[in-house]
Amino acid sequence: MENKTNKIDISHYVECTKVLGPYLRSALWVHGCRANCDGCVAKEMNAEKGTIYDVDELAEILIRVPHTEGITISGGEPFLQAESLVSLITEIKKARDYGVIVYTGFLLEELQNSKDENIKKMLYNIDILIDGRYIKELDDNIPYRGSSNQRIIELTDRYKDIMDVYYNKHDKRNIEINVTGNKVYMIGVPSEYGLKVWEDFKKKAGGKSGI
Repeated sequence: MENKTNKIDISHYVECTKVLGPYLRSALWVHGCRANCDGCVAKEMNAEKGTIYDVDELAEILIRVPHTEGITISGGEPFLQAESLVSLITEIKKARDYGVIVYTGFLLEELQNSKDENIKKMLYNIDILIDGRYIKELDDNIPYRGSSNQRIIELTDRYKDIMDVYYNKHDKRNIEINVTGNKVYMIGVPSEYGLKVWEDFKKKAGGKSGI
């Protein structure tokens, strides 16, 4: 693979999850965010130092994961590392037909109006964008997004046939717990009860946390 000098700063990745989009998928949390939203569950993770990967190394890891349909990218703020993510997604798509879902604190309109060509390229490679900052007062416990101002936007038709079944049925929020080394991670958008369970679990586990 190319891009030997291309780096990406991440907080965590998991090879498989069922709670961050349709089908079985990988998930990646990039490191770093400027928004500082009140109530953000990723603050603790982003306060720690990230891990620098070669883009080609991370792409190889994700390509080898069997049975996954795609990847969900969150953070942190993915569009602060648009160039690296474009390279990562491009390398994976050379090897596999891969769906891409991205969470961002930016609005789609802000991204579309950006003069940064890497942001435009990244948008071109995204199938579903969940946009907008998390607003604690607007958290209505609907799955797959944090607050009611955030939009689940189809940028391609890839998931058109399952949008009603998966995203629009307003089912309960679900989370998964992932343990990596001495760190404990929560995956998914938590409900108020799920967040309480997570905090209790984290205390008992005595590990560092992320989302």
